[in-house]
Amino acid sequence: MESRLCRTSPNDGESLMVNLQTQQKSEVGILAEYISEELSIFIVAENNLEDHPANGGLRLLNYETDMECIQDGFKLANLMKSKHSIYATGFSGGKVVARSADISSVKDKLISITSKLLENLQGKMITGCDLNTNINDMEKLFKLTPHVLAAINSRVDASTATGMGVIGAFEAFQKCFSQDFTDGVLVHGCGSVGRIVASELVKRKIKTFVVDIDTERTNIPGVISLGNDKNWYRKNFDVIFPCSISGLISTNIAQFLLKTKAIISAANGPFSNDVIPAKLTDSNVVIIPDPLVNAGAVIADSIEKYAPDAWTRTSPEKVYNFVQEEVRKKCFTYLSLEQSGLESKEILSLMQNDRQEIIGKSFFN
Repeated sequence: MESRLCRTSPNDGESLMVNLQTQQKSEVGILAEYISEELSIFIVAENNLEDHPANGGLRLLNYETDMECIQDGFKLANLMKSKHSIYATGFSGGKVVARSADISSVKDKLISITSKLLENLQGKMITGCDLNTNINDMEKLFKLTPHVLAAINSRVDASTATGMGVIGAFEAFQKCFSQDFTDGVLVHGCGSVGRIVASELVKRKIKTFVVDIDTERTNIPGVISLGNDKNWYRKNFDVIFPCSISGLISTNIAQFLLKTKAIISAANGPFSNDVIPAKLTDSNVVIIPDPLVNAGAVIADSIEKYAPDAWTRTSPEKVYNFVQEEVRKKCFTYLSLEQSGLESKEILSLMQNDRQEIIGKSFFN
């Protein structure tokens, strides 16, 4: 019997391992890992190499423990699994999660070790940008391993693609529900995705509030900045767009959101537990599940991998328009089915089991 973990590069108490047992199964598990005091990295993914390589971003956070990092990895990989299935991207669910107390100083090591892990997996996992990693990091990683999809050497911006998908979800909500937005909308987090979302809402003459821990990032033309207002949830907004961290909406915060008309999340897993969205839905808050909303980057990845000729010929605007329309259609279907009486889990299950052509192949320049 093979050992569960195969050590591939031991070094002074550090361990870089590939999980042989998980690789024999088609399920979410830890495919590979690197553990040290300074930096730990875990590749958590489905194992479907022949049909659908796993795809998910590289996230670097100051997790308190490796176990917390792993738990987040499993949660995010399963969300990615749902997203890839719903949109028929041609990928399986996965995530690369990394823990370090000193994020800025470990970047070079992160890139180096992650490239070795990806190489050892021989194409079972493809990664891209996520929290605390950017296109510059992906360009460095791409020089060490080909298992990167982040619009490298392309004019297409993955964050813009994600942002335009969020706008498509908002358009679906507008079409399904006749609402005014006199209280305005809130974009929580003005990073690379949140900034796009806020700017597009302003273009549509929507009164747009923004909040961010970095107040300089709230300087977006046309918005109303709340700076770093930690009590943002005590104000009334018609729609909330979480574009910052997972688990943003806690039980305490949720009690102040009962009059909100909709929550449309660009962030993965915006609720701290599964009870919160159920209670908000019972209070007539419309919640569009995040795997439906924030699929822009993986749709772009699907085009890049499965329609490479079209990808090289096309313009960024055509990719963004395609993403926006595809997300709008999916979200409109979801909201229509929800209005017919189906529950969220039933609808998502139906969408995941609806076999379709790989979405990237349906993109025509």
